[in-house]
Amino acid sequence: MKRLVEILKTKSRPILLGLAGIASASVIPVWQIYFVETSDVTLEITGIQRIESDHLKTTLDTDELKLLEPYIPERLRYEYNPQGEKGDKIDYPEFTVSTLTNAYDAARQDLKNIAETRAKLEQYIATINAYLDPKDHEHLLSEFRVGEMKQWTLSNYMDDSEAHYYEQQVLTITRNYAELKFTGKQTPQFNLPALKFLLSDVRDDLSDVIEQNNQRLEQLRDNIRGIEAQLNKLKAEKYHQYSYFTLDVVAGNIGRVSTSLRPVALMRVQISGNNYVDVRLLMEDYQNNAELPPASTKVLHYRSAELNHLPNDDRTLVNTFWGSTGLARILTLDTSEHIYASNTIAFADNQNQKVMVDKLKKAAGYF
Repeated sequence: MKRLVEILKTKSRPILLGLAGIASASVIPVWQIYFVETSDVTLEITGIQRIESDHLKTTLDTDELKLLEPYIPERLRYEYNPQGEKGDKIDYPEFTVSTLTNAYDAARQDLKNIAETRAKLEQYIATINAYLDPKDHEHLLSEFRVGEMKQWTLSNYMDDSEAHYYEQQVLTITRNYAELKFTGKQTPQFNLPALKFLLSDVRDDLSDVIEQNNQRLEQLRDNIRGIEAQLNKLKAEKYHQYSYFTLDVVAGNIGRVSTSLRPVALMRVQISGNNYVDVRLLMEDYQNNAELPPASTKVLHYRSAELNHLPNDDRTLVNTFWGSTGLARILTLDTSEHIYASNTIAFADNQNQKVMVDKLKKAAGYF
């Protein structure tokens, strides 16, 4: 027995070292798995933008908005076949707020240009009268050509098809030699009665345009403020219900294994205390951006749905606190269900960029 005790004493140090080696060998893989061979994702919001969509459309359902119709492009008011030929007028066309705003701007510009437009039309009529006057030897009807008519840009004052018809008829009368009559000396003789009749029609149409413009522009003057008020109401509806958020996020993986982020994320807008709004986000171009290799960094872009998909109370809070005291952060998770949270920034358009620029300005004094 004494012999056994002495052996154990002399061999205890090698035995203990062996046991310690076995224990450390079993611990190292576990430590590598949980502390080294893992992904570690960081998120930083670099900017938030609020963008208005053009999904809100409306008809010209009020007398004021109907005054904008002449300033809306024909392609939005008429049907067109695949060959680009204009068909029937659309019964109840719908227009985006952007289209109506552009029409409103054109109408306001028309109000400013009313005197100039009238003067141009009256000048065109005076020119036609000169060609139709047989006593005017400086403007011979036989010398009238389509080039002069094209300079009038009739499509600005009547339908494109009607303006094109007049130009084609003048071209037919003055250039289609198959229709011309020849004298004994083979001098082409134009069909002057047809040309006279055509120019008389153009003159009458331009006179009608002057009268219609005067009536329309008078209505515009009387209703311009009403049109503006209705447009402002539509713009507010578009902004409060048909806008959405985009977030630019820098995602880094400082771990030693790759990971894949889920496409869904959450933007929590903290108002105060327990008062907050959660906005669902989706990663853009998910197939190419979800994978985060080890020791890598990517700029990810997220987008929300339009605000009309939020509950009324949440939408009211978002509209109230956007650009004021709200704070926002983004939360997302990877395919292993690990959840990651970003920094917190002001719930305002590109405010984080302003903070970074301010820091750079401050640091610039030290260089």
